[in-house]
Parts: sequence; C-alpha cells; structure tokens
Amino acid sequence: MPPPSSPTSSTGTPRPPPRCPSSARRPASPPSYTPSSPSRPTLSRLPASLLSTPSRPATASRLPPPSASLLSKLLARFSSPADAASFLRDSLAASAPAPDVSTFNSLLSALGRAGNLRGMTELFTSMREASVKPDIVTYGILLNGLCKSGRVGDALKVLDRMSSPGSDVCADIVILNTVVDGLCKIGRLPDAIVFVDERMRHVHGCAPNTVTYNCLADACCRVGNIGMACQIVERMEKEGVAPNVITMNTIVGGLCRVGRVGAALDFFREKRTAWPEARGNAVTYSTLVSAFLHCNNVGMAMELFHEMQDQGHPPDAVMYFTMISGLTQAGRLVDACTIAASMKKARFKLDAKAYNILIGGFCRKKRLHEAYELLEEMKGAGLQPDVYTYNTLLSCLCKAGDFSAVDELLGNMIDDGCQPTVVTFGTLVHGYCKAGKTDEALRIFRSMDEARIQPNTVIYNTLIDFLCKSREVDAAIKLFDEMRENNVPANVTTYNALLKGLQDKNMPETAFELMDRMREERCTPDYVTMDVLMEWLPEIGETERLKCFMQQRDQKDNHALRV
Repeated sequence: MPPPSSPTSSTGTPRPPPRCPSSARRPASPPSYTPSSPSRPTLSRLPASLLSTPSRPATASRLPPPSASLLSKLLARFSSPADAASFLRDSLAASAPAPDVSTFNSLLSALGRAGNLRGMTELFTSMREASVKPDIVTYGILLNGLCKSGRVGDALKVLDRMSSPGSDVCADIVILNTVVDGLCKIGRLPDAIVFVDERMRHVHGCAPNTVTYNCLADACCRVGNIGMACQIVERMEKEGVAPNVITMNTIVGGLCRVGRVGAALDFFREKRTAWPEARGNAVTYSTLVSAFLHCNNVGMAMELFHEMQDQGHPPDAVMYFTMISGLTQAGRLVDACTIAASMKKARFKLDAKAYNILIGGFCRKKRLHEAYELLEEMKGAGLQPDVYTYNTLLSCLCKAGDFSAVDELLGNMIDDGCQPTVVTFGTLVHGYCKAGKTDEALRIFRSMDEARIQPNTVIYNTLIDFLCKSREVDAAIKLFDEMRENNVPANVTTYNALLKGLQDKNMPETAFELMDRMREERCTPDYVTMDVLMEWLPEIGETERLKCFMQQRDQKDNHALRV
C-alpha cells in the first residue's frame, strides 16, 4: 500500500493548516511519543534546524518582491531537482530574497520523488534559515520522505517537534497515517498499533480511518498473521469505519498467500454484499484466479475468470497471461488457446513468453504439429523465437527420436542469430545418449569447446551414466577426471553412476578410490549409494570397509544435526 500523499487542495495548491480540535489542545508539556521496541533503529543525527520549532517572521505575511518571483521562475527551468535545490541554496546564501513556501514544497516534493532524502533535509534547513515557515504540506512531504527511506525514528522526532508548543501546524490524519504506514513497512507493527491507540487518538484527537486500518491489516498479512488482520477489520466495522476495496484485497491476498484459498473466496463472497464500497475489482479476481490455478483448481479459476468479465472487470494482459500459463500447466491446451484467442480479440498481443508457454505445453503432449504452427504464428506476429523456444522444440524432437529434424532446427536457430546455450547442448547430449547414440553425444560434447561453452555437472553426469550403462567404464572415469581438471564439481549422482558401472565390471579397487574421494570432497552418500555398496561389498568380502564407510557417513550426519 503506498504511503498517503501530502495534503493539498483539489486545485493542487497547499491547503491552509487545519484548526486543532478542542480535544486536541496541547498541554504545556505534551507527551513525547517513543515506541518501546527492541528493534528501534538508531536515529541519524539531523540538522538542529530540522528538529526545532520555527521562529515567527518579524513581519506579517507580505507579497514576495519581484526578485523572489524571478527566482521561482528560474528554479522551474531546472530539469534536475537536485540542481534546482543547489541553485536555491546558493542564492539564499548570497542574500537573495526567499521564494514563498509553495516553491520550497514543490522542490521538496521533487527531491522526494527522486529519493534524495539528503537534498530534502538540506533544503528544509535552508528554508528555515531563510525564515520561511513550513506548513502542513511541507511537513507531510518531509515525513513521507523519511518514512519511505525507513527512517521512521527520525520521522517521529520531526512529528514531536511539529506538535510542540509554539507551533501553529497541527498534524492531521494524512500526516499520522504516513507515520503508521512507515512503522508497518519496517516491521514495527506493535509500535504502529500503540501509535494509533495512544498518539493518534489521545494526543492529536484523530480517529483512525479506513487508510489507518488498511495499513495495519496489510502489515499483519505480510507477516502471515491473518487472524490479527481479521480482528483489525472486525474492530474497524465495530467503530463504523467503512472498509473499501483495498481492505477486501488485503484480506483476500493474505489468505491466498498462506494457502487458504477457499477461505479467501468465502470472505470475498460474504463481504462483497456486506460492504457497499468494497464489491471487489479486477485485482480481487486476479488474486483469486491465480491462487486457484496455483492449487490446480482449474474449474474454479475458469468460473471466476468469466464472473470477472460479467461483473464489468475486463481482464488485462497480465490476467490473460496468468490464465494461459495456468491452463497450459494443467494440460488444458484447448482452453488455453481459447483464452489466447480472446486476448487477441480484446486487442492484446501475445508476447514471446506466452508463445513459449503454449509451445511448451504442446511439446509436453507430443503434439509437435501444433507446436510448429505456433512457432510460425509467433514469427508472423513479428516476434523472434528465443533460446527457450528452440530448446523446448529441440527437447521434444529428441524425445521423439527425430534427429534429422533436430539438425534442421538447430541450423535454423543459428541462422536466426540465436546462439546455443549450455542448456541446448545438455538437451542434445541427453537426447542422443537416450537414443543409444553415445558417439554422436560425445561429438556434440566436444564441440562445446569450439562454442566456448563450459559443460556443467548435468552434462558430465549424463555422459558418465550412459557410458557406464554401455560398460565403457574407462571412458567414464576419464570424463570424471576431466571434470576435476576443469573445476566442474561432481555430486552424488556422478559417484552413483560410476559405482554402478564399477560394480558391473567388478572393479573394486577403483571403487574404493572413489569412496575415499567422496569422503575427501565431503560428498554425502544417498540411499542409491548405500544400495549399490551393500549389495556389492559383502559379496567380495569387504564388509569391514562397508561398515567403516557407513560409520563415516553417520558421523557426518550427526555433525550436521549438531550444527
């Protein structure tokens, strides 16, 4: 939830300071608010003028002299707020008449949008030194900047000084909500609740409004405390504060994030009739649709998607993409293509990512013809297939055993200026190995040097596994040694493949060396490793060696548990 904006009138001009209600008239020494929290950040040292009460100007308000007006016009010509602020500070240091407070506010706001908090504090200091009185808009901009940057402790100190005796600026609900939101955003939810109950209500005489409660509910949801968020909403209703669609979306989103999708839908169904101002919007429906797709309840997702349109909330491009992706993952390719057609009819264009998802879906179903049709449609729409597109199609062709089509597609890929990646080579190596074409797989593997692509652990493991299954254990051992030379880490899958191959060839001495290397490299054996060794070693009279290996594994596991 974005922090509340600075208070201005409908015309954009600063509104006059609100009159403090009689219930909020301050005692001679108002209480200073300091939340007791162990996580309270250390306050940065701010300029003294930032935290002091402004002195009243010697004369009543008057029209600025022409030179001040000219200065304001010059400031408007700067494209960079930092440069404009620097020019203004230099001008004031050279005794130029100060522009009015609205000019300072405009510059402070621009610096805040640029995230230049240091520039804001320096300009605020210059403003006070020039005896220009900050108004509520000034304080709102400054507090918003401090809270956005996480310096809520500093913001609270500024608020204390703003509310001190002698200041005729009275904090309003917008200012106070800025602080509440700042506390919530940095995880100080208990402090935010205390601030609302003590400072907002009793010191400033402001009753919390919808924005206040939305900030608190959102903070609860972000830490997974949905129960407290619902309690805050109940309290909101009891106090007669009207929830809005943001309240609805906060609770619905919080429930979905913790996996309570059914509860989120029930909450939505109940509250959209109970809350006249919160009947749900496109965000509500998008959240629910995405959550139901994620838990593979495609039927409910489709129902909500159509209900969304019937309620006058047309889906946007993101919603269409979410539907296409979720339906494709669920294998509902006909429905996914129907949604894609509706997306085009709504004058949205499918991007490369959407086409890739659809192509991947058809490839998983081994429907290559439709996948190629989508590839041509993608090109016809002016979109260039990327490496993901080609890798998906190559994988499907390899699984189908159509290696002539693989060669052709690989040539098209290179002709289109799309360079193969390590994933491309891994796909080809695995495809040829699975088809029993180990020599071709090794040829592709060696060509990686020419392409200046470093093979990874997965590619080495694929070759080692298939070489061992082909009883070419010596070649597999050479690849294993090459891995070490090239600093490619072996994992338990590597060792398991080699141990199986060595068992088939009955090469125990080499297996013992591998077991020692596993221990040296701290590679933890898994159940596959133990199955191979427990079947093999007792047969060849190496039970003691097996026991020693298992003890070392158990010691390592116990050490990991202690850590």
